[in-house]
Amino acid sequence: MRLTLWAALALAVCACSDSTSSSGGGLSASDAGDISVAESDEVEQTVSAVTTPVNPAAESPTAPGCATVDNETDTDGDFQPDDATYTFALPACHYVGFRGGSLDVTGTIAVSDPTPSAPDLAVVATLTDFTFAFTSPDQLRTYSAVRNGTRTLTGNAQGATLSNQVTVVRSRPNRADATVVHNLLLTFTPAEGEALAFGQPLPNGTFERTGTFTWSRGGRSLTFTVTTVAPIVWDASCTTDRKIASGETHATLEDGSYVKTVWTACGVDPTRTYVPAG
Repeated sequence: MRLTLWAALALAVCACSDSTSSSGGGLSASDAGDISVAESDEVEQTVSAVTTPVNPAAESPTAPGCATVDNETDTDGDFQPDDATYTFALPACHYVGFRGGSLDVTGTIAVSDPTPSAPDLAVVATLTDFTFAFTSPDQLRTYSAVRNGTRTLTGNAQGATLSNQVTVVRSRPNRADATVVHNLLLTFTPAEGEALAFGQPLPNGTFERTGTFTWSRGGRSLTFTVTTVAPIVWDASCTTDRKIASGETHATLEDGSYVKTVWTACGVDPTRTYVPAG
């Protein structure tokens, strides 16, 4: 797999943590925590789904040798396959030591180049029952997530946009399943003097994240509007897989309450705070 640019775009707004503080209000701390973790995890897994790391490791659940691929023909040589299906199955996609626990990855991702005869940065990924099942020594962090839907990447040397229309069904011990429907855009702008290039890692730059997602569980449905309050700064020199140096996003409900996510350093889980309306 060679979807380096796609992978970096996906990684840019992710981090995994169960920690969400609450200032009180209509959304419980447990719901706020589940919502924020579900949303950040949705982005993080995209990296693992469609990229090959330089050095396979437990932190890279789709490292070489995990997924099988039926066809990697790349007619225009832009590092996006014309039409390939990656199949993730056990035992090859079982990882021990992933963030202190174990991870099973199953399902398929169909990756296609919408312009197979013209080299560009466009690629479409369709997820079918793509499942992450994480088992942690801390039961509160154990979960599974089943994804179906489409992600579309478009762009050029001056920037790129990742569109995400994916529905996720999340399961956690002792809680009802939750469904999260995403309709989001992630836009990347390279730093001054930098540019995007075929098959190359993402350079320094900033991200803006916008759109909506709807979280449903137990007969309750909440729609959040996502905005970027401070640009998400991507530092390509960071040695961690998560290269966000700073940034802040809000996921806001109709009543004005919101979940605030703040990044402060590369490789560090962001802080999340539920802020009630008023």
